[in-house]
Amino acid sequence: MNFKFLRAEKGFISFLDKIIFILTAIASIPVAFSSNETGVIAFTVPVIVAFIFSMAMKVFVMKSFRGKIAWYVFDGILLVLLTLFSNWKNVSGNLITFNYIVYALVLSEFYLSSDRFKDNVIMFAVNIGMYTVAYIIVAIMNDFIASAFRTAAQYFTDLIILLLHFAIFNFAMTVYRKNRTIEQKVRELEESRNELLHAYDKLEEATLIEERNRIAKEIHDTAGHSLTTVIMQTEAAKLNIEKNPKEALYCINAANLQAKNCLDELRLSVHLLSGRNENVSFKEYLEGILNETSDGTNITVRSKIDDIVLSEKAERFISNTLREGISNGIRHGKSTAFFFELKDMGTYVEFLLSDNGCGVNMQDFKEGFGLSGIHAKTEEMGGMIRFSSEEGEGFEIIISLPQSVKGGNKHED
Repeated sequence: MNFKFLRAEKGFISFLDKIIFILTAIASIPVAFSSNETGVIAFTVPVIVAFIFSMAMKVFVMKSFRGKIAWYVFDGILLVLLTLFSNWKNVSGNLITFNYIVYALVLSEFYLSSDRFKDNVIMFAVNIGMYTVAYIIVAIMNDFIASAFRTAAQYFTDLIILLLHFAIFNFAMTVYRKNRTIEQKVRELEESRNELLHAYDKLEEATLIEERNRIAKEIHDTAGHSLTTVIMQTEAAKLNIEKNPKEALYCINAANLQAKNCLDELRLSVHLLSGRNENVSFKEYLEGILNETSDGTNITVRSKIDDIVLSEKAERFISNTLREGISNGIRHGKSTAFFFELKDMGTYVEFLLSDNGCGVNMQDFKEGFGLSGIHAKTEEMGGMIRFSSEEGEGFEIIISLPQSVKGGNKHED
């Protein structure tokens, strides 16, 4: 046989209900025929039939506790009648009957249906009260006052049995329901844990995809722009190689510098994708960018860089801004000298890049692709940016970044 249905609480309760119904039907037989009097049997048998019908309605038809309440009232009336009729004209001299068994079975079915201990106490007290009243009435009717001690002893024996039944049955059902609740909570916790693990995996995957997309966009925005500039500069060199060799050489040097910067950008992106950090400090990394600019060219670079620990996002931003600023100075400003400064000002970090290029009239100045991107990134990080220039006086980029970009946020996106 398959007993899997017993694992569910409703299945187990329903199974016990059916067992109680069968036991009630069996226990009712000796109660119905406890008297040899035909008249008594004529009263008890219809009561037993009605009682079994009531139990059947509760077990097989009524599914909710509220729906059973009327039948419990009906049961109480039948139990009183059964106690009275089964002991009517009792000439045995005592009240030894099996009525308490029927009471215990009715209460058992109630305890199974009700999950509130308070309701169980009330039901027990009401039934004990009815049983006591019926017991006294039968004792008076049969003139058992003379054997009061034996009658009282029998009553208290029945009472103790019903009290023990109440205590044991309710304790067992409380333990069972608590265990079922704990099992349910454990299952819910396990399901929640699995959902959280699944959500974490999804989040981790989404974060990885987002980071890759961000790096891909950065490669497209920076390296792509740089390569376009290299192509334009080499094309200009080809056009000037015969007419103006000096200008052609300048274009070739600028293209070479731009290509180096582009290569550095690609290397940085590969490092980020592979999860590896360069074995150099950020100060050394910036000095490397400046050395690459001056090596093999007629460009002079001076710098003053504080050794600051910044977030990964801030490091990328500053290094890319430095490259973009130098590249713009060479291409557009014809700059031959740069000064770069990165200072820790305590409550903020200051970036300064100035050149000796041809400069620009700020009234006519419009941010190009690179500078507009720098401007947007600065504001996104909560900083401020200012461009300063005059015709013939070079160009200057000044950026102030908030203290939050410093240290402790190396894995910030």
